[in-house]
Amino acid sequence: MSTGWTAPGSSESSDLPAADHPAEGPATGPGPVGGAPPDGPRRELVQSLPLFPLRPLGLGEVLGAAVRIYRLRARTVLSLAAAVYGVAYVILTLTTGAGLIPMMGDMQALMEDPTSSASSSGTFSASDTLVTVGTSVISGVITMLAASLVTAALTAVAIGEATGHPISGAQMRARTRTLALPAIGISILVGLLTLIAVGVPTALGVLPLVLVREASVLTIGALLAGLGIGVLAAIWVWARTILAIPALVIEDTGVLGSIARAFRLTAGRKLWRVLGIGVLLYVIYTLAVQVFAGVFGFVAGLAYFVILLASSMQAIVLGMMVLTVISMLGTYLATVLLAPFLSAGFAALYADNRMRHEAWDVELTRRARQSWDADGGGGR
Repeated sequence: MSTGWTAPGSSESSDLPAADHPAEGPATGPGPVGGAPPDGPRRELVQSLPLFPLRPLGLGEVLGAAVRIYRLRARTVLSLAAAVYGVAYVILTLTTGAGLIPMMGDMQALMEDPTSSASSSGTFSASDTLVTVGTSVISGVITMLAASLVTAALTAVAIGEATGHPISGAQMRARTRTLALPAIGISILVGLLTLIAVGVPTALGVLPLVLVREASVLTIGALLAGLGIGVLAAIWVWARTILAIPALVIEDTGVLGSIARAFRLTAGRKLWRVLGIGVLLYVIYTLAVQVFAGVFGFVAGLAYFVILLASSMQAIVLGMMVLTVISMLGTYLATVLLAPFLSAGFAALYADNRMRHEAWDVELTRRARQSWDADGGGGR
């Protein structure tokens, strides 16, 4: 008796009695003898692509994961970055504005009376330099803390997408609250290590100049050598600790345990791959932020000069306020849009390191299969 036509490998053919199937020779396809297992082709068609393959990753796959996070969870990751950096940039804008007040006052006084004693005493440069340095330090600390929170939250999102255990927005926010203090602690400790790495060689390089009190080839050379060694030491600390927050999120190792774990993950020759890919991710992120923020910076500068010209060079304070707000807005938007790229890239780099050196892909594959079986073979 004849039967209706069915597509090869479809589930309908497996429901027919065995007597209705004539004996055939050995299968020549890639599947097992007797044809593909039930639901085999359908599972391949409906299974959604992960953030990255569950195996050691190539450079392109790490960069691809940093971009693919936008397609998979754009609303989730961008809303988190907007919230965290929103608070940070409000503080940064107020801090920057407060730091500019003395400078703007001195500039206004100089414009009104170029021959005043205040403008010729040097007080302007000394005090304003001190305020600028203090503002820069505060801004750097706030940015570092905000970046640690975003990286912690988005690492959980990225690994969840890769293993078939996606977390919801509510779960991500709860996870962020749980990991906030440890992530901040890691950032502060890494910042202190970086400060020591830069400060000690630089101080030793300055020492000959302080003792001799004369600028010469040897003293200037020692200063430059100390500064160069300090920069290289800071890069080394950054590379050794770049995986600390992902380790905190995935392994729940605590502050000191996460830093120690990051040092083990980057020990020996393992450091160079992490350093190279990490630097590439950060360079791409920084250049993209600068390009995006540069557009706002151009608009801000144009608005500043328009205000000065319209007020006959009198509204310096107003011009600086507009310049600061527009510039900070541009930097904020650029950071929010590009922070998921950097965080997802670091998460993929952490996963690649463990899959490459600890066979973590075996565990990740087991988790993904369990999630797939729990869903009954359907897509999300």
